[in-house]
Amino acid sequence: MELIVAGLSHHTAPLELRERVALRPEELPRALDGLVTVGGLSEALVLSTCNRTEVYGRLGEGVDRERPMAALEQLRPGAEGSFRRHGYVHGGERAVGHLFRVTAGLDSLVLGEPQISGQVSRAYSLACSTGTAGPLLHRVVPRALQVGRRVRTETSIARGIASVAGAGIGLAVRAFRDLGSCAVMSIGAGQTVATALRALHGKGVRSIVVTNRTPERAERLAAELGGTTAPLADAARYAAEADIVVAATDAAVPLLRDADLAPLLRRRGARPLVVLDLGVPRDVDPAIAGRRGVYLYTLDDLQGIADRGRNERAADLPRAEAIVTSAVTEFRRRRRSLEAAPALRALLDGLLTMRSDVIEADRDLSDAERATVERLTGHFVDRLMRRLAPRLKDGTIPPAVLLDSLGIERPEAPDGPETPDRTDTDRTDTDHTGPDRTGPDHTGPDQPRETT
Repeated sequence: MELIVAGLSHHTAPLELRERVALRPEELPRALDGLVTVGGLSEALVLSTCNRTEVYGRLGEGVDRERPMAALEQLRPGAEGSFRRHGYVHGGERAVGHLFRVTAGLDSLVLGEPQISGQVSRAYSLACSTGTAGPLLHRVVPRALQVGRRVRTETSIARGIASVAGAGIGLAVRAFRDLGSCAVMSIGAGQTVATALRALHGKGVRSIVVTNRTPERAERLAAELGGTTAPLADAARYAAEADIVVAATDAAVPLLRDADLAPLLRRRGARPLVVLDLGVPRDVDPAIAGRRGVYLYTLDDLQGIADRGRNERAADLPRAEAIVTSAVTEFRRRRRSLEAAPALRALLDGLLTMRSDVIEADRDLSDAERATVERLTGHFVDRLMRRLAPRLKDGTIPPAVLLDSLGIERPEAPDGPETPDRTDTDRTDTDHTGPDRTGPDHTGPDQPRETT
């Protein structure tokens, strides 16, 4: 049962391509269904943000690793080959490590940005509600969220400017000497916009106007920040009156168009207008950047501030990476232990059955000889189990190979949530030396009853 991740991100693909393949929230259920029915995945989770579109899951039996890539491309006409040219596929431990780093903010455009953890959590919730999350995702995603929390609390990676929105605010601070005299308006009221507006509000901007497709959400955000709301249809008029515009929605086309804004800009004179387009796809017409006094910044433009933020956090990056590496190692150990536990029980059961069959087949043994044979073979089984158990748990000996070689039926794969590693085969006082160990007081669901 191996995790796989396939997709592309800001590390491998330009903004234009990320825009084209990004999935809107309403598209995700269909995407998940397609990845399971067509993409060859038995489990699937889609993470689609400003900077990455990735699918995590488990391949079906005999399915090629490239097939999920092809399924992703089918969701976007005209994107054929894009994922394979600009994307990546990781499997096994590398995929687990990738997910842990992504969730911790170590793979983000701005190192340590906190929004990604919530985005992973929501992607997991959707996979659960649509039924595409299974045993593997139920184990690895909660563990990834735990690792992310640990990195943010035990290191300084998330301190200071730690989000795309925060990097955008840094650009606004550079453009205006006094933010206290600035009027701000937003296109959108989601988490990215809310983060930016809260940061600007904290710096004492003069006023805030929130526009959004859903008026109720705009009203809640405006009320929190002491601002006002306006119809989304009037976005150009309010943008022309503002000093800073923050835009981030999941709209398929730009909501602030050059044709609407250009006639209104003439009234501004030389007053600069900083526009932070944090959306994917872009929410602002790129042609606006050519207008006098307009400074348009997209996600890719934030790389300079992201690099400075990365340098400031570089001192703690090794510590954060060490936390992730340790967590991946521990996850691997737990997975192998979890998968080995049923095999160990099956192995013990099989060995005891073989032992019993051999002893019972010899009808000429006296009672004294039978007791001696039971004692000696019991000690042998104990010693053999103690030597095999750690090798099965660390993967040195594949459980399936050992069971098959001994003709012991394989147990069903564990499907429940991750459980503590300790099993009855961890005990060093187990003794299978004779009939006195086979009574009711020495048996249970995890301790096979010895047959003598």
